Amino acid sequence: MSLFTYSEPAQIGLRVAFSLIVTVNLVGNSIVCLVVLRNRSMRNAMNYLLVSLACADMMVAIFIAPQYIFLHTYTHPRGLTGDCLCKLLTGGNLMWTGGLVSVVSLIAIAFERYFAVLYPYNEKRRISKAKLKFIIPACWLFSFIWNLPLFVLVKYDPVIDFCYEDWPSGWYMNAYSLGWLIVIGIIPLSIMVFLYTRVVIKLWVKTSQPVEITQRAVIKSRKRVTKMALIVTIVCGICWLPNLIVYVLDFYGMNSHGGVVHTTTVVLVTLNSSVNPIIYCFSSKRFRGCVKSLLFSPCSLRRTATVEPRNTLTNAAGNRECPGNRLQLTPNTTLKSDQYQSV
Repeated sequence: MSLFTYSEPAQIGLRVAFSLIVTVNLVGNSIVCLVVLRNRSMRNAMNYLLVSLACADMMVAIFIAPQYIFLHTYTHPRGLTGDCLCKLLTGGNLMWTGGLVSVVSLIAIAFERYFAVLYPYNEKRRISKAKLKFIIPACWLFSFIWNLPLFVLVKYDPVIDFCYEDWPSGWYMNAYSLGWLIVIGIIPLSIMVFLYTRVVIKLWVKTSQPVEITQRAVIKSRKRVTKMALIVTIVCGICWLPNLIVYVLDFYGMNSHGGVVHTTTVVLVTLNSSVNPIIYCFSSKRFRGCVKSLLFSPCSLRRTATVEPRNTLTNAAGNRECPGNRLQLTPNTTLKSDQYQSV
């Protein structure tokens, strides 16, 4: 049962909070998608994973709104129509599916960083654009399959005027909630801790200072992208673990589902889906430049331009490039573009 079914001040407070978070989410993640898709030099494996992550985060924002922003502004249908509406819109199933895609995408990003840093010249191990055609759909498919029980079991209860999970008696609900904590919380965090530990050791502990300027630029870029991915992962862990733990406690009778604690953890999960673009802006000068070019350049949404803004480049295909996207290489320098042009 929702917390703000009882209290009008709670309704107002939560609506305002969720409205602000959802607005920041949709605006920020839309910019991430546009920046990558409008700039040819940004179209690499790492950034495509960030686009998938941004789409998943926007899915969280879109489907959290009917449950926490627009609730009590409409009369929820009853019967079969109400049950179907709960499964697809008002029950939050698609919101949690998007959140799960975000977590799985972060695992893929961790593997991308691992192979890009530890095996930079091994094409078989590195995550390429061709491999992403299988990896990204697999992330989304796994998330939908994992959430399939909720699409079956969530129903509308006219007594409490809210959607709820109608689990059969027995151990099923306890096992499923515990599975969320283990499969979506503990295992992904363990994998990412292991991968990033290896990456950090390689970049900051065992690395030797290169002599060539271009190689120094490569190492600097790898460190920058890895720091950004680490921050995103840490924030995700901080925001998601409380909800996963509370979800288990709810079904073991140690916490009230929909109470203050549970609703607070939902706010954290929603907040997590909104902060990634902000992290990109603080972590990447290139991303900031692309955002400025996109927002303030009068020609930023055109395929071609007659007059180019200062410090903005257009490639041969007519796609705009951000300031500082190009790197001058010495003739004998070998450098993988996917490693250097990440957000």
